[in-house]
Amino acid sequence: MTDEIQDIEKLIKQSGELSDSLIRLTRKLQERQAGIYVQRGQERSERLAAVRSKLTDLAACSGILIHEIDQERQRHQHQAYINARVAVNNGTSTPQEAVIELLRTSVADQTMSPDSAAEQLVKLLRPELPASRKIEIRESAKAAFEAGDDVISKVRPFLKAGQHHAEYSADSNKQAVRQRV
Repeated sequence: MTDEIQDIEKLIKQSGELSDSLIRLTRKLQERQAGIYVQRGQERSERLAAVRSKLTDLAACSGILIHEIDQERQRHQHQAYINARVAVNNGTSTPQEAVIELLRTSVADQTMSPDSAAEQLVKLLRPELPASRKIEIRESAKAAFEAGDDVISKVRPFLKAGQHHAEYSADSNKQAVRQRV
């Protein structure tokens, strides 16, 4: 029986050592797993920081670009306004034609939609035109604004002061001739 007790004690001792070894192994695995999670977390944090930095740089660049685009649009619109004003003062364009040119420029600069520009253009048409004709002109003007075509030539006969421009130009030319003589 002593041999059996010794065998049992030996088995108990071996199972205790086995259990201690399993506990140590479990701890090592947990530490490794935690290290892997920490490492992955650090890598993920570093990647996110890099992405955030790039996004911040892009946001700054896009802000600068938007500012530059706005300034260019303002310069372009200001120049269009000056050109329209000079054309009216020189008599080469009526005020209505100048407004249409400004509307075309606004659509080209994307500061106004073609639909809004066509709505504004309808206000420049002669009041005696039938509503159906105004709608037709509005739609053709909208299409011309969208395509960047010459809108003025399409609507010139229907403008409020269309006939008066030619008379005004002829009268001002006669007055200029009289003043020279």
